[in-house]
Amino acid sequence: MSDQLKIVLEDVKEKFDPVIEAFNVVKERLDRHEQAEEERFQGVEERLDRQEGRLQRIEDRLTVLEKDFSNHRENTELPPVKKKEKDLLNRTSS
Repeated sequence: MSDQLKIVLEDVKEKFDPVIEAFNVVKERLDRHEQAEEERFQGVEERLDRQEGRLQRIEDRLTVLEKDFSNHRENTELPPVKKKEKDLLNRTSS
């Protein structure tokens, strides 16, 4: 290989070094950013999971309360009066 070609190749290599270094810096920054976003996303998922658990417990409590309320209503309300019985009650009270 000629000396002139060696000089040209060395010059080209030197010009690529800063580009390669800049690429590596950008890649490292992107990797850090990606890791930070992944951690943030996991935190959001964990909070959502906790909220879903809380909502499920609330729904379960509401179901129990609904049943209790229904049972209470059945035990405390008078049964509906049929029309014939109502007419009889009205006649006897007059």
